[in-house]
Amino acid sequence: MPPPKPAHLEPSELGTKEYWDKLYETELANHASNPEDTGTVWFDDSDAEAKMVQFLVNLDDEGSLHARTILDLGCGNGSLLRAVREELFADGVPEDEPAPRLLGVDYSEASISLARNVNENGEDDDNEVPITFTVWDMLQGSASDIIDTEGSLPADGWDLVLDKGTFDAISLGNSSTPQEEGAAQSVEVQYRAQVLNLLKPGGRFLITSCNWTETELCAWMEDEEERGQRGAWLIKAGRVAYPSFQFGGVQGQTVCTVCFEKKVIEA
Repeated sequence: MPPPKPAHLEPSELGTKEYWDKLYETELANHASNPEDTGTVWFDDSDAEAKMVQFLVNLDDEGSLHARTILDLGCGNGSLLRAVREELFADGVPEDEPAPRLLGVDYSEASISLARNVNENGEDDDNEVPITFTVWDMLQGSASDIIDTEGSLPADGWDLVLDKGTFDAISLGNSSTPQEEGAAQSVEVQYRAQVLNLLKPGGRFLITSCNWTETELCAWMEDEEERGQRGAWLIKAGRVAYPSFQFGGVQGQTVCTVCFEKKVIEA
């Protein structure tokens, strides 16, 4: 029997679009007055971004990543995608390989404006791999908006999907939203379904959270019912190790990072 799903987090202003719009409007203004101020790098105190990138570099060195299309959910100022590009595509891409596609999405227009401005101001002329940013709502948008058959976006899904704190924010909002059929659905379940929509078969999903433990993330993301209902599901495929602490006889850590892989039933 699969483990029970964790309880939805207590709602907070950090789960509202108004909070993030206001924050990124402030950071956008700060960057305009001082281009060296690129905004907040979330979970910087845990060095999460560097650890996520190193995890991906290790997979790439092993030859098991194959990530040429990379999507960052809730990209903020775009720092994670820039760090990924710097490490995975520092030497560019051989001419006989398909051009990489790096896309950051966020539901806050101010966030996307900040990411674009920071990217333009700090563009590495020696790196020919572009990063693009667009406004897109993880829960309200359709995966088809960022997956197409025109050649400019992946036609069968993304090789790699990233999340550094976005699932946390979603989990701090309303516990459910109405669906077209009329029945409300847990935002966490919607999130997992959208990740499955976005990933190609065999694609990787790397997520970092400060509000959920590794066990809780696995309880949300791994769901055997998806196998029968959709023929596609997520399984844990790796984790990032962080320093742990002891408090009250219980061992823990401030953040966790887990990698999942999309599996599909072969036709």
